[in-house]
Amino acid sequence: MAEILKVSSTSDPSATAGALANTIREEGIAELQAIGPKAVNQAVKAITIARGYMAPSGVDLIFVPSFVDVEIDDENKTAMRMEVRTRLPFKPTKEKEGAKEKEKMDNHVDEDREAPPRGDELTEGVEGDEEEETEEDYPPEDDQEDILDI
Repeated sequence: MAEILKVSSTSDPSATAGALANTIREEGIAELQAIGPKAVNQAVKAITIARGYMAPSGVDLIFVPSFVDVEIDDENKTAMRMEVRTRLPFKPTKEKEGAKEKEKMDNHVDEDREAPPRGDELTEGVEGDEEEETEEDYPPEDDQEDILDI
């Protein structure tokens, strides 16, 4: 789980929203924690602003609030924790970067070996209902010296 973003009554909602959006992009999930009504207000504002930051990417954020007991200066307090996630499944950039690295490794070809054919090369030139080529489609062998291989 990602680090818990702690929101206070004096937190700037825009800055918190930026941190929240970046955490969602990287981790796929984030948690905000606030103690007191003013801090909760700032956290909800931050989530609302972050939704606007993520919307152009087609990502919609939702949050699930819960209460947690925390100890601050040897005193127990009740905090509100908000788990923020995407409404639909979303691949965080950390997973995407890992997938890209894996793809690079999978596509790596030793110079001594020939690369295996890709899927599009296996079906290249194959169409649904086309007729098969016959010997009549090619010129006789003695005329082939006039054909250029390009």
